[in-house]
Order: sequence, then C-alpha cells, then structure tokens
Amino acid sequence: MSQAANKRKSGVGRKILYIFTSLLGVVVILMSVAYGGFYHYYGKMNFIDIEEEGYGYVSEGDFEPDVESDVSGESSAEEETDDGTFDFSDPDITNIMVIGTDSRVRGLWRTASDSMIIVSINKKTHKLFFSSFMRDTLVYIKKGGNHREAGYDKLNAAFAYGNSKMLFETYEENFGIKLDKFVQLDFYSFVTLVDAIGGVDMYLRAKEIKYMNEVYLFELNKPALYDRPYGTDYLPLTSGTFHLNGKQALAYTRVRYVGGDYERTERQRKVIEEILKKVKVMSPSKLSKFVERALKCVSTNLTETDVMNLLVDAPETLNYEFVPTRIPIDNTYHGEMQHGVYVLIVDIKRNARYWYNLVYKDKDISEELYKEIEEEKAQGASSTESETVSEDG
Repeated sequence: MSQAANKRKSGVGRKILYIFTSLLGVVVILMSVAYGGFYHYYGKMNFIDIEEEGYGYVSEGDFEPDVESDVSGESSAEEETDDGTFDFSDPDITNIMVIGTDSRVRGLWRTASDSMIIVSINKKTHKLFFSSFMRDTLVYIKKGGNHREAGYDKLNAAFAYGNSKMLFETYEENFGIKLDKFVQLDFYSFVTLVDAIGGVDMYLRAKEIKYMNEVYLFELNKPALYDRPYGTDYLPLTSGTFHLNGKQALAYTRVRYVGGDYERTERQRKVIEEILKKVKVMSPSKLSKFVERALKCVSTNLTETDVMNLLVDAPETLNYEFVPTRIPIDNTYHGEMQHGVYVLIVDIKRNARYWYNLVYKDKDISEELYKEIEEEKAQGASSTESETVSEDG
C-alpha cells in the first residue's frame, strides 16, 4: 500500500474516531444532564425508610395491655391467611401501595388511610392493575405502635396505629399479600397533583354534586384548610361533564353518601385513570413541570433506583391496559354494626385468592368463587334441614 493511501486511511480512521468520541461525549453529557435532573427531582421527595420510621411515636414501654381495640368481638375475618401458594418473586410484577390519608394538616402522619390502592404493573401481560381495598374491612391488627392490644379493627386504622410498616404487616397477616413499596398523599398532595395537570374532566350526577358542595367543598373552604369564601368552586346542581380543579376532584373522590364506600373507591379509580390519560399525552416540558410538582408533594420509600426504573418504563407502562378492581368483590362480604361501628365482614381468604390470580395469573376467578360460596350455602342449608328433621323425629 502506498504512503498516500496509508495517509488517507489514517485520516479516515481519525475522522471516524473523532466522530465516535464526539457522539460518545454528547451521549455522556445528555446522560449527565438527565441523571442530574433526576437527582434534582428525586431530592424533592420525602423519603421514608419503613424500618427506621417503624410504628412511630409510641415506644414498647408505653403499651397498656388492658386497653381494648376500637372494634372487638367475633368476626369471620381470618387471623391468618394460608399464603403457601402465593409466590411474589415474579420480577415482571411490581406492586406499589398508594396511600391516601385524611389529614387536614400539612405533614401530619398519624391519620387513617382512607384510600388504599395497590398499583400493580405487570410487564408480561402489559396490564396496569388498580386494586382498591375498602377501608371498613374488619381485619386482625397485631399489637404495636398506638395499637396497644392485638385485636380486630378496620383496615384503614392500621396506618393510623403504626404507619406504613403496620399497614403492610396487616395486609400480610390477613390477606397473605406481601408489600414493601408505597407512595403517600394527603388532601393537599392530591389537590396539587390534579391542578398540576390542569384538572380533569369527569361526568358527575346531580346527587353527587349536592354532597360535593354541601359537605366536602364546604369543609375544604374552611379557614383550617384552604380558607376560601363560602361557595368557592361550587358546581351547579345538574348532571353532566365538568372540568374539575384539584379541590373539586378531591371532593368528588370523597363522596360516600351516594353508593357508599363501594362507589367512592370507583370514583377514586376513575380520577386516577383520567390523570394517567393526561400525563400520557403531555409534552416533555409540561411533563417535566408536572413531575417536579408531583414529587414535591408525596412521601415514599421508593429508592432512587426504583424511581429511575419507573421513569424509564413510564412511556410503555402508561400505554398498558388499565384494569380497575375492588376488594372485597361482590358476594364475599356483608356489613354489620359492631360496638356502634359499621364494619365489613369479609371472606378474606377468597378475596386474597381473587387478587393474586388476577394480578399474577391474569385470571379472573370471581365466578368460580361465587359458585363455591353458593355450594357452601346449599350444603349449610341442607345440614340445618337435616338437623331439624332429626330433632323433630
């Protein structure tokens, strides 16, 4: 090869190397900016270490064994669920508990978790599950935190007694569901999130608006909360589609005088679905502003790696099929008054099976469970009839 050819080859090689290193440099700079931006956002969140936080506030030495739980007595709720068949090790499934507290004071932790939704991301089935657990479900809560004596109480009381640590332990103790990740919001957080996306469009019934205005918006406008004049953000008493701001959306999700807590959990899921729809079509600049505002107003134990992975997967995850569900499912519970408190007596084992099969096996076994229940009722009725005949004989 001639000397000129060697020079030409060497020149081309240097150009290729220069282009490659330049492109690599640009990639490194972009990654650094993105990484730095991530840390900028992540640093705005209130990170909570469950083990360090513990049950909070009350030490072991402060327990008074003679103090009873708020709700006690016999219950069909099992103290322990046989979770031997539940395998939570699937790396393609991520469960995050979204905890909505009823705090009226910014930063106040010791409140009930009136909204408990397990968000399950299944990468294999490309489904995004939103499972609402009804707050009045009677469950067994062990001793700890402010729960001075083990016993039965409402599910939403577990968080008030001992933060996310006790809430997770209560889920595992009763349902056999193992959780360890959460995102927590209070009233102010929810309002901020909805306002950050410019509000949501929801179809409202006149009877829902009546209670939104007279109960929930009335409360939100009080000096202790938003300190707004009476009537602020009120909606006309007519059914139709309305564009709701943060306060109005919060009022809508809190309505339980129409359809009880059953429809309230459905309203919560509908608003979350609308939020996700709007986030999905946001421009990069608007999305950046939303993320910054959103992270400022939540508390979580998601690590930097957890949040980074969620952000990387977000463009795909937001296009997953949205699957809303409620625990307990129909025909597996009944309500009753215990010691002056309304509770739900739930067939916990069957609901645990339903949830696990839905999220991990992509199988809806509700009809199978209903059939089991009907067969048990028929057997029970037959046994009772036989006993009656025997006694008469």
